[in-house]
Amino acid sequence: MKKLIALAVVAIASQAIATFAGEPVVSSKQVIAPPPPPPEFFRANEFDIGAFGTYATGVGNVAGELHGWGGGIDLTYWFPWKYAGVRFQGAGLDISGNGASSHEVTLVQGFAPVTVKGGGNSVAAGVLTGDFLLRLPLDDFWPGVHLAPYFFAGLGGIILGSGGEGHSVSETFIVTDAAGESRDVTFTGRRVNSLRNNIGEDRVLAHFGGGLEYRFTPHIGLFGEAGYDLVNGANNDFIQTNFGIRYAF
Repeated sequence: MKKLIALAVVAIASQAIATFAGEPVVSSKQVIAPPPPPPEFFRANEFDIGAFGTYATGVGNVAGELHGWGGGIDLTYWFPWKYAGVRFQGAGLDISGNGASSHEVTLVQGFAPVTVKGGGNSVAAGVLTGDFLLRLPLDDFWPGVHLAPYFFAGLGGIILGSGGEGHSVSETFIVTDAAGESRDVTFTGRRVNSLRNNIGEDRVLAHFGGGLEYRFTPHIGLFGEAGYDLVNGANNDFIQTNFGIRYAF
């Protein structure tokens, strides 16, 4: 009986000790690691490679009739301050007119004008630019919104191909005077690409614009941008629009 009473007292005492002892003490040597921070989608010291399709359209009195399709690549480095960077961009385009057009031209004074067809020819062009960029990653303010508007400005040049110049041409027209008399008139010369004639030789350009980039992952994103290119002579200004994909290292 005495043994049963002793065991009961020991059991009650152990429960009381456990109740008043409080939480278990963690050793000072035990370190609880904090949760890892979320990955950054737009980073400092980032190097990007982009590939894009491009469309260019003229806005000047002469260049307004021109448009071109092509593609290109860009290489971008973002500084340790991730909101600014530099970029090199190159694009190749096939620039053409708006198709064949007809014009009435007086070839011989005193004779009725004749219809001459022109336009619709094309010329290859390369556009090379170096830009300074500023961007604002929106996920700095709204986590989960991995979108960054950006702005750019820079200098570059446009390089034009020959466009089939230099071929000899000969064309005969039937012209009629006021009295109804007709005659054949043949004109000879050398073919000159009207697009190259309008734009001129290779030229330096300045441009500025902006775009948006969306990141699906910290490394893969899509972008779209538009830039206004100022060529030597306002008649030759054009707008270039790019849509493509970028990979960020």
